[in-house]
Formats: sequence, structure tokens, C-alpha cells
Amino acid sequence: MAWVQTVSDEAATGKLRELYRQTRERAGVIPNIAKVQSLRPETASRGFDLYCQVMDAPSGINRRERVLIATVVSKVNGCLY
Repeated sequence: MAWVQTVSDEAATGKLRELYRQTRERAGVIPNIAKVQSLRPETASRGFDLYCQVMDAPSGINRRERVLIATVVSKVNGCLY
């Protein structure tokens, strides 16, 4: 199994600390997908913003349907998330 260096919640500062706060507020925890990007907080922040836009923007499908679509796409792509 691969090992990726991450910054813990306790060690996070600046932009990363804010990103961790936002992800914890949204998800209740800091998901591993956020932790694995912790060495590049600027890039991680852009990814989080994109995720929020995709999942929250008004459209013809509701949040539950979006999550279902994301789950199916992840499964098709062989992703465990």
C-alpha cells in the first residue's frame, strides 16, 4: 500500500487550517481525500471549491441524486471513494 505524507489536523496552519475547518464543518470529519492533499493547501482549496460548486449549485437534480451519480462514477473508475 502506498504511503502519502500528510499534515495532521493539529499541525495545520494558515490556509490548510481553514480548509480543514471547512471540510470538517461540511462532512463532520476531515476525509482522507482532504488529508492526502494537505501538502498543497492552495490546490486542495480549489478542489474543495469545485466540489462544493458541483454538489451545491442549483440544477435539475437534487443532492441525493448527485451523490448517487458520484458513487456510480467512482465505482466505474475503480475508486474506493
